[in-house]
Amino acid sequence: MSVSFGSTLPLTAAQREIWIAEQRLGRGNRVFRVGEYLEIHGGVDPELFSQALRLVVAEAETLHVRFVEEGDEIRQALQEPADWPLAVIDLSAQPAPAQAARDWMEAAIARPMNLTEDLLFEYALLKVGADRFWWYQGYHHAVMDAFGSLLITRRVADVYTALARGGSIGASPFGTLSDLVTAEQAYQASGQFAQDRAYWTERFTDRPQSAGIVGTPSTTPERYLRHSAACEPAEHTALRDAARRARAPWSHLVIATAALHVHRTTGAATVVLGLPVTARLTQVERRTPGTAANVLPLRLTLRPELTLGELLTQIGRRVRELGAHQRYRAEDIQRDLALPGRMGTWYAPVVNVMSFDYAITFAGLPTTAHNLTSGLVGDLTLAVWDRRDGAGPVIDVNAHPELCTHDELAVHHRRLLTALRAVTAADLSRPIGGMDLLSAEERAAVLAVTDGVVPGAVV
Repeated sequence: MSVSFGSTLPLTAAQREIWIAEQRLGRGNRVFRVGEYLEIHGGVDPELFSQALRLVVAEAETLHVRFVEEGDEIRQALQEPADWPLAVIDLSAQPAPAQAARDWMEAAIARPMNLTEDLLFEYALLKVGADRFWWYQGYHHAVMDAFGSLLITRRVADVYTALARGGSIGASPFGTLSDLVTAEQAYQASGQFAQDRAYWTERFTDRPQSAGIVGTPSTTPERYLRHSAACEPAEHTALRDAARRARAPWSHLVIATAALHVHRTTGAATVVLGLPVTARLTQVERRTPGTAANVLPLRLTLRPELTLGELLTQIGRRVRELGAHQRYRAEDIQRDLALPGRMGTWYAPVVNVMSFDYAITFAGLPTTAHNLTSGLVGDLTLAVWDRRDGAGPVIDVNAHPELCTHDELAVHHRRLLTALRAVTAADLSRPIGGMDLLSAEERAAVLAVTDGVVPGAVV
């Protein structure tokens, strides 16, 4: 079902929560921007690219809305697609083209978008070499999440390829915005909605205390600090081999790493991690660009005598349960149970494993995807980006700048990587209390203190 231009629709639950958060913080906070760039390895035809992109943008209804007030309700008005600017910028003659491109994108992603007045998307094609082009995508989170952005990216690549080869672009695969709203309304009126609410109420009725490894900030930031590193090929292979031995997805080893790190750092037996999910269970939701992502609490119980295998079994069970109830909004869980703090402060930390198939080509030209910002996340987030494009995962740690410095964030990053290596190498029968999570530097410091020598002291 489609609606005519000028008509209004209710906001989805995800959109409503973003609207509420932005109004609370003040309009224009860049933290509600999401963006990435796709590195295209080869000579792109800018005119053909522009044609493909404009065709796809016209197909995606979510990109043509403005938020409007109707009485006491905020709704979204669907507008007819209009002309919009595409920046095509040649930076190849710059002394450092790649850095110039990064600087340009950093400035772009910092510009706020007004939900009631502005276009809620922007694109650019940056030339950094004769055979190197970067496609920048920027959105307001109220109209796009990572899964929706992937749908746009795939479709643009397919249309570009068809145009380049003289073929038909075919009918749009996208669902309509109205279909997306209707699917959510059907869910909220269903028995599944009541079952989901009952599940989350039962899981957190005792309102467990958060066991954070960082403090609680007093503000929402304009931006997050980020420390990033690519996973070495040998480490990636070891992680996948360990997952096969455990008969578990490798993402569960990443979750185990974060849970173990929190447990060992704080001594808490109950660990609550934030787990982002797509919240797209129907075919309509999975083929319609927009925003639906949810961040739900994953509750785990750890004790020193628990083996790694037992921890992974517990994670598998809890993740399956969470997945079955993933459409229920985290904000509603917090309101239902009157949990303390704002969203994000209750989770310690958020663990975001983004494993999407990004093996995307433009008329045979391979690509590599790079995230720029993921919008409002928890106060500390471990993010693993696995694009399945041959480049291997990238491991990020993001933090609220009020909670730590760049150097302190680097320490968190190093400790989490050390813990991941320990989890990857450990036997499944090993108790988690006996696992060595110290880096070589930290172990040397501990041994020095044990031996009565304080590093840096004059003796």
